[in-house]
Amino acid sequence: MDMTTPARSPNISLHYFHYSLPPLSTVILILWSILTAVVSIAGNTVILVGTIRHNAIKLDKISLILIKNLAVADLGSAVLVVLPSTWSLAKRRAFFDDNLIVCSVSSYIQLLFPIISSIIVSSLAVNKLIVLLKPLKTLERSGMNAHVICLIALVCGLVPAVEFLIVGGKTPVFDTRSCRCIMTWQGSPLKNTWIMLDNLTTILFVLLPFFVIIISTVWLYFFLRKVRVIQRQSIMLILSVGITYLVSFIPYLLYVTLANALKLTSAQKYRDNVVGQLYAGALYVNYLNIMCNPILYYFTSASFNRYVRRYWRYWWGRVNGSQTGPIRNLDLSYTRENAGRKTRESSRGDN
Repeated sequence: MDMTTPARSPNISLHYFHYSLPPLSTVILILWSILTAVVSIAGNTVILVGTIRHNAIKLDKISLILIKNLAVADLGSAVLVVLPSTWSLAKRRAFFDDNLIVCSVSSYIQLLFPIISSIIVSSLAVNKLIVLLKPLKTLERSGMNAHVICLIALVCGLVPAVEFLIVGGKTPVFDTRSCRCIMTWQGSPLKNTWIMLDNLTTILFVLLPFFVIIISTVWLYFFLRKVRVIQRQSIMLILSVGITYLVSFIPYLLYVTLANALKLTSAQKYRDNVVGQLYAGALYVNYLNIMCNPILYYFTSASFNRYVRRYWRYWWGRVNGSQTGPIRNLDLSYTRENAGRKTRESSRGDN
């Protein structure tokens, strides 16, 4: 590994951590990134359209709001993180022509969406527990509770960027193994301050939600046999989301643990060693958390399963000309019988 400034950009001080990836590894990572982006963008778009317009997922109001915001966070990760890193992986260069400001901003965008996801997923699991433990009390809770949770998640996601604006002393570096910009404190007089702040941020926004999800997921698992069959679907949906999050973040948790246990400097964390490879691998494994939720909803929610099949039949019919009905046909409450009854009622009203 070497740390250099690109020769073709002498006026730009963006440094590079250079690594040589085997061609096969590069192709596999590019294909994995493209698959993640396509599945995430398509799947989360269907989730948003279905939950906002067509009541596609049958859950309590708070869970639905959290799922919508989780879909927005996953979409943001796919568009603003996965796609630029895929371009960088193919070109072996930083996105937007090595611009220092863009590199700095993108490094914090990469932290924004995972922090939001971790808080929303943990809140989703805790909310389901509350619904099961205190079903009558949940009737008094409004959707405003969920909006407050999502606002808190957004504020927490912005904390690393606010820390940088207040404290300063970090430098953007492009890592060609993970194809992402990294804010390092290498050579900074505020090194000890940043070590403390980074550790505090990791504990509050990564480790704490991680253990909350573990406890809530285990607790929910024991509810499976105690509830009616109709409630098991919603529990399985929340369980699958929580387990996928845990699996996708375990490599990152190992990376953080090793890096802190070995007391590595900012530059040593990204060198061509076991810790550096674990960091890059953790980022690509985390793509599971970005793209799997739509697939999980499809297999754990009967209503969303029906909606997705109706959704694709509808739009495929519009493309080949066999479908001419209005978009309200996608609503799960819409049937031919209902449509005929509404038509007859409107006709009687006109007469």
